[in-house]
Amino acid sequence: MFFGALGGCTGTYFASPFYMIKAQQHAQAVQSIAVGFQHKHTSMMDALLHIYRTNGISGFWRAALPSLNRTLVASSVQIGTFPKAKSLLKDKGWITHPVLLSFCAGLSSGTLVAVANSPFDVLTTRMYNQPVDEKGRGLMYKGLVDCFTKIWRTEGIHGMYKGFWPIYFRSAPHTTLTFVFFEKLLHLRDRYVFSQRRN
Repeated sequence: MFFGALGGCTGTYFASPFYMIKAQQHAQAVQSIAVGFQHKHTSMMDALLHIYRTNGISGFWRAALPSLNRTLVASSVQIGTFPKAKSLLKDKGWITHPVLLSFCAGLSSGTLVAVANSPFDVLTTRMYNQPVDEKGRGLMYKGLVDCFTKIWRTEGIHGMYKGFWPIYFRSAPHTTLTFVFFEKLLHLRDRYVFSQRRN
């Protein structure tokens, strides 16, 4: 579980600039329907150059912490809950077919990932999309705790779960299929690779 979370966090850290630009471009709209702060990037390259000229190298990672927390939680929940769900379903005798067992355990894990991860998705998106001053400091949120506090006070728990269903329909199928294919590949490995070595 530790190495899964570590691997996820490493990838997230290096991809953070692109995730930030994606969040900013998703929120961008024409003036007549624009809501919230508009970064007005014309392309990914324009966004990279603008961030670098305005805030330097550190500007690319200004909101990496909530993104790292998001990945840490998702990886830990995903890797930690799948084997437990699988054991429970198998031990209770509810599901015996191997593929169906992997599917249901993966779906359970994916559901828990969505529930645990939704607040971190909201925090990450809000911090990535906020305007910053000339020193790269957020004009709306000072940091992760400030962002959480302001959302909680003004929007309550509902604010932490905005966009939950899109997160669920992204996380649950992804987690389910990942574990179904992973378990099937392990089965094929044991059947064809290890059996040949024993012979």
